[in-house]
Amino acid sequence: MVRGFKYTPYNDLDALEKLVDEINVTPEEDAKAGRKRGVAAIMLEPLQGEGGIVPGKREYFELARKLCDDNGALLMCDEVQVGMGRSGSLWGHEQLGVEPDVFTSAKALGGGVPIGAMMARGEAASVFGPGDHASTYGGNPLACAAGLAVAEYLSEHDVLANVQARGEQLMAGLADIATRYPTVLGEARGWGLLRGVPIKEDAGCTAAELVGDAMGEGLLLVAAGPTVVRFVPPLVVTEEEVTEAMVRFEKVIAKRVESSS
Repeated sequence: MVRGFKYTPYNDLDALEKLVDEINVTPEEDAKAGRKRGVAAIMLEPLQGEGGIVPGKREYFELARKLCDDNGALLMCDEVQVGMGRSGSLWGHEQLGVEPDVFTSAKALGGGVPIGAMMARGEAASVFGPGDHASTYGGNPLACAAGLAVAEYLSEHDVLANVQARGEQLMAGLADIATRYPTVLGEARGWGLLRGVPIKEDAGCTAAELVGDAMGEGLLLVAAGPTVVRFVPPLVVTEEEVTEAMVRFEKVIAKRVESSS
């Protein structure tokens, strides 16, 4: 991050409010130099991806919105991983009932074609003018054509309905497996087709090891930190494919349990 960013525990309302109060106090040396310090923006993921598939709390984001409004700051959301329908809504922040001033998108926006975009509203939308900011794939004609094609497909094929249905199926399947292997798996969490299942501390394996085992069964998963296995199937995944994925994942867990007994 650029200079000036401060970090605070995710979903911790008291810590967020305390940090904003601290930032709004101008250090003595800055005051002597005629400078004033204050919070400029709060930037959050609606659902933490690399942080372990942790959904944001509605009340946390409502507080962030209020703090930004009270301090003339911008609320910014990183939608790179959870946006473009993966949460079951078009954008992850819609799950939380809060409207940001700025949000970013990439990856899924182009359906595999490299692209990045930043959306802004209100006064935030007038900050950049033509030529102020350059990006290799931002505004590239090929990338934008791909982005339009993806947006049209999502709309015309009601992809969000499939994300919601398959997400519920995936969540139920993971919960079912966890009940049979409670010493290995914790309670699954997430939205839509972005789900994570925690690996218990005494499971005898890491998330990365289970991901490797799954690859041997023809199932592609990815770790989200050392203790969470992440499921991010295509938004067009079918009911049959999710069922087969659960069969293969349970086989992975069963083999691990058998080898450790």
